[in-house]
Amino acid sequence: MNTHRTFPLIVATVLSLALSACDRQPAGAPASPMAQADGTAGSEPAAPAASTPAPPAPTATAPASTAPMSTEIPQGFSSYASESIGDNKQCVAGTATDEDGMNQRPVAYLAQASGKPIWTRVLDLPSDTYQSRATHCLRQGDALYVLLQSDTQPEQSLSQTLLRVVKLNLADGAVQAGADVVVPGAKGAYSARVDEGGKHLRWDNGSVVVSGQYFQLDAPDQRSDFTATLKPDLSR
Repeated sequence: MNTHRTFPLIVATVLSLALSACDRQPAGAPASPMAQADGTAGSEPAAPAASTPAPPAPTATAPASTAPMSTEIPQGFSSYASESIGDNKQCVAGTATDEDGMNQRPVAYLAQASGKPIWTRVLDLPSDTYQSRATHCLRQGDALYVLLQSDTQPEQSLSQTLLRVVKLNLADGAVQAGADVVVPGAKGAYSARVDEGGKHLRWDNGSVVVSGQYFQLDAPDQRSDFTATLKPDLSR
């Protein structure tokens, strides 16, 4: 065989077959298997975007809830004082008892001049007492100061009456502060008393002033006057 004449024939046959295969390629087929959707051939296909969770939408922070104001005067309520505090309003201090007239709980409420309550608050009993009454009320700025006189036990001959001042928000009666009244001169077991009248709970020279009488339990007939002063925020 003459290899010089056969080799060109083989090459021509291969080329002819290749061209024939190209002619049979379906219309619209991409020129290259790496062609992109935008028609750009020869570039790597874009990697699919990572599925990243969307950050949570910010939520509004709800305002702190506050106890709803009550305008209902408790059953068994008795008033000890009603003080005009300006702005056609009055502060009423007193106590509420159970059906048997026992277990006094201190109550204070703000009312319109007509007597209609704006808010009412039943106050907590001071520590180590079994009953208490709110007996005086004083306004200073946007606060009300209420005096509590509380008994330590039912047996009157053994019970002490202790004093405490509570500061309330004028707008809604919320308790802002409280402090026991330290009676000057009293020692050991004693009992204190503050009589009716606005002069016994008053504002003087930037302070809350409480005045009354006290006696030692072992000498109930020996009574002494006292005056105690508290800071406006009732801190020590």
